[in-house]
Amino acid sequence: MKHIIAYFFIALAGATTAHARSWTNTQGQNVEAEVVMVNPDNTVVLKTARGKVVTVPFSTFVAEDVQHLEYLLSRKGRGKLHAVPWNELNELFGLEIWQDDLLWDDPTAATAERMKLKKESKTDFMENHRAYPLGKEKVLSEPVYTTVLYGGENHVESLSFVFLNQGDMPVPSGYVSPGTIKAMAEQIEAAGMRVHDALVPALGQPKRDTLGKGDLREKVYRWDWNGHAIMLSMQDGKYAAMRIMPADRADRAGRVAKITESDLKKRMASCVERRENGDVVIRNIPMINQGPKGYCVPATWERCLRYMDIPADMYLLALAANTGVGGGTSANAINEATGSLISANGRELDAIGSSLDPETIAEYIDDGLPIMWYLISTPDFQWTANQNTAQRNGRKLKKKVKAGQSEDDSSGGHICLIIGYNLQSGEIAISDSWGPRFAERWVPVKAARNASQGFMYVIKW
Repeated sequence: MKHIIAYFFIALAGATTAHARSWTNTQGQNVEAEVVMVNPDNTVVLKTARGKVVTVPFSTFVAEDVQHLEYLLSRKGRGKLHAVPWNELNELFGLEIWQDDLLWDDPTAATAERMKLKKESKTDFMENHRAYPLGKEKVLSEPVYTTVLYGGENHVESLSFVFLNQGDMPVPSGYVSPGTIKAMAEQIEAAGMRVHDALVPALGQPKRDTLGKGDLREKVYRWDWNGHAIMLSMQDGKYAAMRIMPADRADRAGRVAKITESDLKKRMASCVERRENGDVVIRNIPMINQGPKGYCVPATWERCLRYMDIPADMYLLALAANTGVGGGTSANAINEATGSLISANGRELDAIGSSLDPETIAEYIDDGLPIMWYLISTPDFQWTANQNTAQRNGRKLKKKVKAGQSEDDSSGGHICLIIGYNLQSGEIAISDSWGPRFAERWVPVKAARNASQGFMYVIKW
């Protein structure tokens, strides 16, 4: 057999075909040949332009060629490769997204490192990595404001780019006139079309498709590439964004396979942590950093929805709830906007009154249900939360520190999650959408009552 293979290399040297590859055997001989088929028994059928065909084992070749053959075998059954290779797509995007033609089997953390994204959150069930370049970096030659990589327990699940968004755009005068909004919409549409035009030469004309349902339904331009759906949205001149997800998920309008109600209840119950000091806290709620804009409502809702295994995006939530330029979202608007999404996933939104007594809070926390709480955020309240949390950890704050986001440096409406309670100390635990430092802070119930707007919600069965 070795003599036959050696003869094959000598006889076919110099023969080429349009889709040929240069192969090197372990003796250092080279041949140009096209792969006809790779077989599960680790053999490959090769063919040259002269029509010569031979079946040889992978072990005939040097390590680099064997690796390529194993890769071809691993993707067998996924259809023909797109004419644009993954490395050229990376060059087009200006970002190291792909390391081969399939993103969905890549570890999330390794992909984030390749893309230079910082970890935003990691739970037992999901993780996300985010960057806010705020237009200082480019994707597809267009300034990008936000990049987010979402992963499940092990692998990448989706990728999102926001190129321009009303919440990120500066308003120098502080006054938002109808003319300002119109000018913003025109800039957003123009940014989206530049992204569209950058993709067309490589991937061709896109088809029109839809994602989501109800108030969260959006019309998108869609390109398909090797099991990836690349979708561009320029929704109502509010933002220009791109989402990349598995093609079969896009075929379902973005819906993911549902976890059963019983399994979700077990998961959420397992997330309740009981500590020796009496703290009872829900773990595994993903952190979403709203960034330098007043998106506390859509960001908090995204956190809660994703914890409940419902995919969500704060930008789309902001659009559906008619969030104002720079931020500001009413509770009623987002309740209505998310109604169809929640019901489609077998859940319901429940208003639970205004009691902040730890005994009342415990009814929900004990089942693993975080509470969305609307309050008036003031510097004094934030100081109390920071100081109380520091004292619990054996530290003392020497001076008041800002909460971390511009909208919270002064008094204003706010929303956060209540994620825990302590019956012994009379405290509740809150979690804000400002990054990991604000994932868990403890507030005396008296201070919470003074700040409360008087309404709270849970998403439950």
